[in-house]
Formats: sequence, C-alpha cells, structure tokens
Amino acid sequence: MRGWLVGIVVGLGLLGCGGDGVPTLTYDEWAERSATAQCSHARTCAGSTLEQEPCVAQVRDSYLQVEPTLEGAEGARSGCVQCMRIRTEELTAALDSDCQRPPDTARIDAACGAERQACLGAPSLTP
Repeated sequence: MRGWLVGIVVGLGLLGCGGDGVPTLTYDEWAERSATAQCSHARTCAGSTLEQEPCVAQVRDSYLQVEPTLEGAEGARSGCVQCMRIRTEELTAALDSDCQRPPDTARIDAACGAERQACLGAPSLTP
C-alpha cells in the first residue's frame, strides 16, 4: 500500500521539477521587461537616439493602457503576455549576440500578429 503512495509523491515531485523555464511574472513585469528589451535593442542595434528611460516608460505605458481591455476578453491577456515574452526573448538574443543575430520577426509576428493584434496594437511606439 505504501508503494503506490510513494509512486504518486515521486511522480508529483518529478512534475514539479520540469516546466518550460518561463518565469511566472505579472502583466506589469512582462510589460517592463518587454519595454526594456525593445528600447535597449533600438538603441544598441538599430541606432535609435531616444533615451532609454523615456523610451521604456512610453512602451510600458502603451502596454498598461490596453490591459483593462484585454482583461475583458477570455485569453486575450495571456496572449499579450506571450507576445511580450516572445518579443523579449528575440530582442534579448539579438542583444546577447552583439546585434549579429537579428530578431526572428516571423516568430514575433506569429505570437503578436503582424499588426501587434495580440496586445491591441501596443506598443504604440516602436523604438
């Protein structure tokens, strides 16, 4: 009888050890990370002259402005979070490669929509 209990505990433990490695962050935290990555990439890889802090504030605010509307539609908020996560991953990879690896725009478009539909057009600023 104890054997099946041990099996269940071990199985649950193994499930807890796995995962996809994606940190569990709030919408606001993803908006901040995404904004930081977008503005850092724009300055470092794309030659933007916009200062980092105002850029991050503007991009983050555009995400935060659409959040109430996203909450009203089932799954919309999580779709936008996924978009922010994918965009952040791609831009961070480009930065990590010293701008030698361009962001995978097809992957970003697949997650966000070609017109940024997943986040209702946010960010309004594309640095």
